Amino acid sequence: MRTTSGGVRLSVGGRRWLGRAAGWRAGRVVRVWATLRPPAAYRNPGVADQARRLAMRGTALLGSVKSGLLVEVVRRGSPPAELAASTRAVVRGVIGRSVGRHGLRSAAIVTAVLIGDRAGLDDETTRRLQEGGTYHVIAISGGNIVILAGCLLLFGRSTGVHPRRLSGAVILLLVAYAYLVGHEASVARATAAAVIVLGAGLLDHRTPPVNVLAVAAIGIVLVSPLAVFDPGFLLTFGATLGIVLGVSRVAATLGRLPARWVDPPPRWVALPVTLLAATLCAEGALMPIGAALFARVTLAGLVLNFFAIPLMTVTQLAGLAALALAPIHPSLSSVAGYLAHLAATGIVESTRLLDVCPWLVFRVPAPGGAVLVVYYGALMRLLWTGGSARARAAATTLLAVAAIWIVSAPSRPALRGRPPAGWMRVSFLDVGQADATLVQTPDGRSLLVDAGGSISTRSDIGSRVVAPALWGLGVRRLDVAVLTHGDPDHIGGMGAVLGDFAPREVWEGVPLPGYPPLDTVRRVADGIGARWRRVVGGDRFDLGGVSIVVVHPPPPDWERVRVRNDDSIVLDVRFGHVAVLLPGDIGREVEGRVAGALDSVAFRIVKVPHHGSAGSSSPGLVEATAPCVAIVSAGHANPFGHPAPEVVRRYRDAGALVLETGREGAVTVETDGRQVRVRTETGRRFRYQAGRRQCEPLP
Repeated sequence: MRTTSGGVRLSVGGRRWLGRAAGWRAGRVVRVWATLRPPAAYRNPGVADQARRLAMRGTALLGSVKSGLLVEVVRRGSPPAELAASTRAVVRGVIGRSVGRHGLRSAAIVTAVLIGDRAGLDDETTRRLQEGGTYHVIAISGGNIVILAGCLLLFGRSTGVHPRRLSGAVILLLVAYAYLVGHEASVARATAAAVIVLGAGLLDHRTPPVNVLAVAAIGIVLVSPLAVFDPGFLLTFGATLGIVLGVSRVAATLGRLPARWVDPPPRWVALPVTLLAATLCAEGALMPIGAALFARVTLAGLVLNFFAIPLMTVTQLAGLAALALAPIHPSLSSVAGYLAHLAATGIVESTRLLDVCPWLVFRVPAPGGAVLVVYYGALMRLLWTGGSARARAAATTLLAVAAIWIVSAPSRPALRGRPPAGWMRVSFLDVGQADATLVQTPDGRSLLVDAGGSISTRSDIGSRVVAPALWGLGVRRLDVAVLTHGDPDHIGGMGAVLGDFAPREVWEGVPLPGYPPLDTVRRVADGIGARWRRVVGGDRFDLGGVSIVVVHPPPPDWERVRVRNDDSIVLDVRFGHVAVLLPGDIGREVEGRVAGALDSVAFRIVKVPHHGSAGSSSPGLVEATAPCVAIVSAGHANPFGHPAPEVVRRYRDAGALVLETGREGAVTVETDGRQVRVRTETGRRFRYQAGRRQCEPLP
């Protein structure tokens, strides 16, 4: 038995966890029977190491528990932790009764706004708020802390509390509130800033906002040095710094515009002008960070925040009123809950703007370091009041160029990442226990075979891993996307990839009508205008000088009622004297027919069928293909034992170099039709010459 504290993230399966989750409180010690594993790194070109990112945020191991019945509470937490957990449970109960009766989604949003608990949010709501640029309004941040502090100060002054005592009491209450809702960067930053401002008031000192922000950041970093790698830290401090430094200047510039028509402008104009200025400053400060962290730029926030921020204020105030009135007057608490429901609904419904204007949000490749330096250097120069008009004009130009460079990346041909002129590149991506292979032709065309996925997680590997890898490899638009078969580990990420890279064609083998995952992919393909093509064995295509032969499946004589591995599309990709076999998940029965249909070639590379399972890679297939390189697409330390030791041994006995994506990261093969270069993300490199003493690498 091994004891550990922290650093472990567990997911609980089954249906029995709902009634037991209330006992799994922060600070308690639990005993579980779980399968632990290190996080998948997903080492691909242009993709951040996921394991390293999680480690920087304090997570070293991931695990899963089959049922909530296997989670046993063995020791309660400290009195403060138990009190905080009980308080959160009370808040969830009150909000559930006062707001939940009008809508469960609204109750989840109000709970998130009040105590930072976003567990009740469904995936669709989360996605809409993120794409709309308004997800920040349901995360506890400066606005929430200001509203809470304002309510406490107003209540204290109305009851005649001495200002100094009131400030001290509010400081203690804000610290207690921060302990109650958790330790996210936005909460820590906002609470620290409020404490510094109130503390300065106690000492009769006025503190500039920049100094307050700097002290808060230093304090957080001293307590948790790894916080600087937390996206939440970067986002919250970036947005706040942008507002603090730029809002007055931008508001002054915008405030001069109404004066051209009405002088002096109406007093009510000041509030929307200030809100617009704050939105512009925050979005301007965060746009490159969002592109780098999430490969996404959203312009919808410039519009939606005009509605989302006031609605968040109403949501928080109405939620607080529902809590305060619950023990006194339940009926009035329900009325306040209904008001909170309306405001929360308005926050979500405002994102329907994206249905009308989908172009307001789009995916982008992560900008390079030089672009980020130019952007933020120019931005800081503009915020600096000194210098000549010529210097400010130059900074404005550089800022505009850097911003246009970031947002135009999806439609701009890649300047790097593409294969050398006259060479074909085949990249076997590291997508865990799944498949995704990219073929890039010498003339710049591209074909993607499968896009990874998983049935054990809600994370979309298509948007999180495959799409950034394609951008890192120089792809801006796909020509063909191939669905070998309908298993989630092959097509789970294809929907996101189709939306980002808009392929001209999507290939399908044996039809599977009424299968939801494939129907979803088809709807996305129809939405982007991609041609849906059914391919069968014997079909031949020329893609940019690369010959692509469909070896399997034969024309189906009946429609399938379920996904079958043996229905996988098998492709033989040939360029010059080099061929790459992409067999999907076929088993031994089909392997014999595939082996008999292959043409001889000087140098062959094989993606090992079905992740190297023991039921694949029959001796007949290995002998017929005689591969020089065999690539296994399988997750490191996967629970299936892939690849099977006997399969690896069979390929090695045949003289093949065996590489596993779970160990090596993405494996890239480049060839001009005779020379072959193989490299892995771990840095291993091999060179071959087609026809020179079969399978012997060059020195």
